[in-house]
Amino acid sequence: MTKIKANKVLFIKLGQGGEFEKECIEKNQTLRLGYREVDHNLCLAGHWDKVHNYFTTEENSKTFVATSHSNQIKQFYEEGDKTLWITFYANKLWWCFSKPEITLLPDKTKTRPVNGKWSDKDIKGNVLLGGNISGKLLKTQGFRGTICSVPEEKYALAKINCEQMKEVVEVEKAMFELKSKLTLLIQNLQWKDFETLVDLIFRQAGWQRISDLGKTQKTLDLELLAPVTGEKAIVQIKAQSNLKEFLDYEERFVPMNNDYDKFFFVLHTDKNDRIRTYEENEVTAVKIYLVDKVAELTISAGLVEWVIKKTS
Repeated sequence: MTKIKANKVLFIKLGQGGEFEKECIEKNQTLRLGYREVDHNLCLAGHWDKVHNYFTTEENSKTFVATSHSNQIKQFYEEGDKTLWITFYANKLWWCFSKPEITLLPDKTKTRPVNGKWSDKDIKGNVLLGGNISGKLLKTQGFRGTICSVPEEKYALAKINCEQMKEVVEVEKAMFELKSKLTLLIQNLQWKDFETLVDLIFRQAGWQRISDLGKTQKTLDLELLAPVTGEKAIVQIKAQSNLKEFLDYEERFVPMNNDYDKFFFVLHTDKNDRIRTYEENEVTAVKIYLVDKVAELTISAGLVEWVIKKTS
């Protein structure tokens, strides 16, 4: 994997309302600039003072607006091939390098070729989905002009190079530590409190309890409904279990496939870790939540303080 390096990072909006995005990214592998009214030959000759005058005289623009327009056009024409260009399309971040070879099209828009292809992946092949990108970088797409510098250029390069920022690494380390300590606390919960915790986790995830089916048993079976999707689920909660018992439950769930969409087996204590090994190596329709997964879900559901109070 070759690390991406750039002298600077620029954002480009490919046409008003993204009118050039599909053509530039999916078909032609180009950058494209509007400004049809601006003389192409003036730009090629580098007469940026005359371009500036055009906006102040012909377009009656204020000086600072004319400066902004002429600077954006100048960047399109003159930025070298070490400049990283980014844009947003189809809810993804796209990036490329480009050669400063400008072509005037019949409709008087201008293009410059991309080196290779536009990419929507980091250097490890992960797709750069908008949902996984910082809002500070995403807000760049709200820029009203065509080309602008990227204040979050270090972050953009780190994202493309699949590098974690120092702060992110520290937070992930803290989250790992929290999950480890929380797992220990959950293992110290009284059995009824563990049942309640599991019930709360599913409720926080949007499931509604239809009924509890086994109040006289040592386990608590929850029958759940997801009101948005209409899915039904059964949750089997066990204080402790082993692989033989799990396989027995898995077999019992089979004839219930027509009535329920999901089956969960939530376990406080896995004897000999054989269920974990089974989960890692076999395909099963039953979702297995061991205590470390319960800790993870507890954090996601915002129930950490609840666990702390119950174990204090």
